[in-house]
Amino acid sequence: MNQWPEDELTEIVESDDLHIAPFREDGETHGTPTWIWSVAVEGDLYVRACNGQDSSWYQAAVRENAGRIEAAGKTKDVSFESVEDEALNDRIDDAYRTKYEGCPYLDSMVSERARSATVRVRPRDIFDRMKAGEPVPLNDPEYPKVFEEVERTIGLMRKLNAATDIDEIRHYLGRIIREEVDESTTIFPPFHINVGKHTSLGRNVFINHAYSFLDLGGITIEDEVLISANVSITSESHPVEPDRRKTLVPGEVVIERNAWIGAGATILPDVTIGENSVVAAGAVVTNDVPANTVVAGVPAEVVRQL
Repeated sequence: MNQWPEDELTEIVESDDLHIAPFREDGETHGTPTWIWSVAVEGDLYVRACNGQDSSWYQAAVRENAGRIEAAGKTKDVSFESVEDEALNDRIDDAYRTKYEGCPYLDSMVSERARSATVRVRPRDIFDRMKAGEPVPLNDPEYPKVFEEVERTIGLMRKLNAATDIDEIRHYLGRIIREEVDESTTIFPPFHINVGKHTSLGRNVFINHAYSFLDLGGITIEDEVLISANVSITSESHPVEPDRRKTLVPGEVVIERNAWIGAGATILPDVTIGENSVVAAGAVVTNDVPANTVVAGVPAEVVRQL
């Protein structure tokens, strides 16, 4: 998770001039900046809508999950995340009471209505942009962060692929994807992935040998999924035009519950494999697969209903 540099967070909160502008529905243009109170708790920046969940900026923030803020004379691209944790909201209440003591509007900002519209604001980096599906050129000033993550993942993959114990394999895979791998999930090495932090694995998943994931655009594998040997899943592509070909174009791949991916299949970016569906061996999936179907071929097409 991205956190603010301590000095920058302090500057934002102490300036008390934060204006928030989530993306509009097109995901490209920002809404009208709205002035809002802000507080810092445990290294994170929080804001609330005094009108609760009916607030237009709050609705845009939780719908689009991204936008920008203007504060302390700076403009920052940010991501938004709604906060429902009651204990955390209690600490945010305390921060509001400390910072805005004596203000006539304080009571409204610690009311249940405002608490229900609490948003965590985090700086948005290249990984957030990729996960959101934004094209990123190779000369993007933040691209070195990707290479750093790749190097980290290579080191962990080396340990995972040398492991002979399933529990040890789960341990290293959890470190690669930055979330605990459930004990019901089984992975057989060798395992290949470029970054890992944008992959999510459900419960009771089985993945056979020699699979390859490219996950900068996001790969979500839900519960009960079966993935056969030599499967390739990529959430990354590039434009065909030569002058734009070094731009990475992300597109999330989602494999829904109880799907089965056959040996040697390839799943391309921006594809959802529907619940209970089967991708036949050797298929190349370029479009969404409806639930309860079997697809086969290059490109894959529906050949049977289940």
